[in-house]
Amino acid sequence: MQETEIKRNVLLIYRVMIPSIRLCGHSQMEVLAEEGLIAYRAVPETKITKKDLEWADIVLLGRTDSWYESRLADALFKGGKKILYILDDDLLNIPPEISSASYYGRKDIQMYIRGMIGMSDGILSPSPILLDKYATDGRKGFLIEEPAIDPVPYTPHDPDAPVKIGFAGSVDRTEDLETILRGALLRIKREYGDRVAFEFFGAIPSFAEELQATCYEYTDSYDEYRGVLNLLEWDIGLAPMPQTAFHACKHYNKFVEYAAAGIAGIFSDVSPYSRLTDYQDCVILCENSEQSWFEAISLLIDNPEGREMMRENASRAAAGPLSVREAANAVEQMLRELPSKKVEGTLVKIPLFYCKAVNLWKRFVISVKSGSLKRKIMKLLHIGGKG
Repeated sequence: MQETEIKRNVLLIYRVMIPSIRLCGHSQMEVLAEEGLIAYRAVPETKITKKDLEWADIVLLGRTDSWYESRLADALFKGGKKILYILDDDLLNIPPEISSASYYGRKDIQMYIRGMIGMSDGILSPSPILLDKYATDGRKGFLIEEPAIDPVPYTPHDPDAPVKIGFAGSVDRTEDLETILRGALLRIKREYGDRVAFEFFGAIPSFAEELQATCYEYTDSYDEYRGVLNLLEWDIGLAPMPQTAFHACKHYNKFVEYAAAGIAGIFSDVSPYSRLTDYQDCVILCENSEQSWFEAISLLIDNPEGREMMRENASRAAAGPLSVREAANAVEQMLRELPSKKVEGTLVKIPLFYCKAVNLWKRFVISVKSGSLKRKIMKLLHIGGKG
């Protein structure tokens, strides 16, 4: 930003600091704030105050979807605040087989999301497909990169040690492992035996035991997740992705995570991974067939020098073009494109205490009806296994 420009007050409203929020705006804004380019506050919705709302010039709505959040958005909209909606998944079109579909498929939730998108001046998304879809009717679309958090420097691996092959991802991705990778991985195990070692972090497929795989339970903390992934020292990271309209809207964040951990990645040759044209020296794309995956994995197992070169190139990408600093540069340019002021307006009065209370009650009712509250309690008490 030029020194003559007025420093913007940027407010992020979010429910939980999930990776989608941290990577699609929060990390970049923190960098800009540290450099004095903006003033920035990231405030959980339950702690929002009237002073926060009045202070903000620009408000980021982090995947907001509730009645309470829509009330906040309406007050901000009528008060002339610039509103940007963060969207990294097609929340309005989640397939029924994905666990969150029961929530996002609710008519009231969809109505709130559509309403807040309608009040927004722009859409922040790592997906050009989502921008084409929702940055309409005069709303600006801003493509935002999900950066590599705390990348580790490249260190060579022992060429005589077993080649470590792994997958990291939430339990929602288990079906992808079952349908896309099962046959290829079992063939790799049969052919290479003790020359390879398999590990699964999060999603654990039914054939893990046949692979004699080491399994790690998923963690909801992104810092812990990234910390564990960095320590695993995999040679090869797998990223299967089905070819569907919903998955095409995702970001290639698995590539970013593997690169930050110094892992050579193999990815399904479908969107979003087919967008990785600038990183051909550190990725392999393959068709979603048993033979293609078998050949791609075998290629890296049998070529340790090429595998190490891919790992080194991935580490360089994580420290360079995929870094938080580079992602923040794009966000800085985005802020320049936003007009300083939208319209003159007065922030309407909103009974925050009442709205927060109603919000908590509504979420409790939804949790009870969906069974998510029971699952959380069981997990807390270590009942029911890995779910």
